[in-house]
Amino acid sequence: MRRLIGAGLAIAACLALATSAAGAPSGGYDGSNPFECTIQNVAFGTDYPDPDADPFCVEFDKRRQNVTQLGLVDFLAQEPVRVAAASDKCFYWQTDHWRGSVVQEDGRTETYGWDGSYYFDKARGAGGVYVENFRIAGQKGDPTALPGFPADYRPYFGPGRGGFQYGGGEFDVDPRCVALAKRKKIYRAPGARRRCRLPGGRITRGIGGIRLGLRRASVRRVLGAPTSERLRAVRYCLEGGGTLAAGFGGRGGRARVTVVKTDNAAFRSFRGVRPGASERGVRRAMRWQRVRRRRDGKLLVLRQPRRTLMALVRRRRVRWVAVARPRLSLRALARELRRVR
Repeated sequence: MRRLIGAGLAIAACLALATSAAGAPSGGYDGSNPFECTIQNVAFGTDYPDPDADPFCVEFDKRRQNVTQLGLVDFLAQEPVRVAAASDKCFYWQTDHWRGSVVQEDGRTETYGWDGSYYFDKARGAGGVYVENFRIAGQKGDPTALPGFPADYRPYFGPGRGGFQYGGGEFDVDPRCVALAKRKKIYRAPGARRRCRLPGGRITRGIGGIRLGLRRASVRRVLGAPTSERLRAVRYCLEGGGTLAAGFGGRGGRARVTVVKTDNAAFRSFRGVRPGASERGVRRAMRWQRVRRRRDGKLLVLRQPRRTLMALVRRRRVRWVAVARPRLSLRALARELRRVR
């Protein structure tokens, strides 16, 4: 267990030291994304939808660092690939989620964990590191209590969280990146939040402008850049809360939308099936052909000639509604839903 804790903390220390070569930080950092970019969520892998993007913004899931299933070995094998993908970029922001354990999914064997955000900006010579939910052996920890924690960082950390940054000029500036920043909109306005789409419309063979069968490029033309993106899915935030997500099947440029899902109540079918509706109401509205029990609720399935309509019910309310390609088996439907979970 001590070795596992040491491995996790050593990786975090390397991230910090990569930023700390310029001496004392210029201020605190809250983990926010300074760039205008689509976040590419690649989960446990490295299949980036747009590996040439710059700014390059990514999200990783690193919560399989276990011993019994060799998850830690797989994680360490992929880190050099992730570093290589970022090293030639001018503008980079990353968020990730860490958990080390002896036995996967057994919280009693957790050794370390945290959520982190990091960035560098080669046009301004800036960079930052932020961590929160910092835990040791399942208990909230204080990074400053670790042996050898640099004194310059102590003002910016406390129990469970903290972050620092170098605001500009502390690192070498890359002229290529300065030129790119002049040609392209790189930075978000201070305090600006990504604008979410306005929800509303009918649930037909699609939802919110995303129709079954559309290619990824067509989805981007209709709705613009997604809030986050994976190799097989895109996700848009919605004003008032909730999301609109689409999953893709097929390869390369031939990949097409196979499932669309939303949890926003502004979308509804012609018979009133929508997120937030009562189970009793949607049962009366539609003659659902299957009711499949899952860990997160009951999945209602209605097969129609041009689509399959699905609604998840939990505690007598519809939590989300989705449409998928017609004539799919229950196993295939489960696979499609995993793409947009």
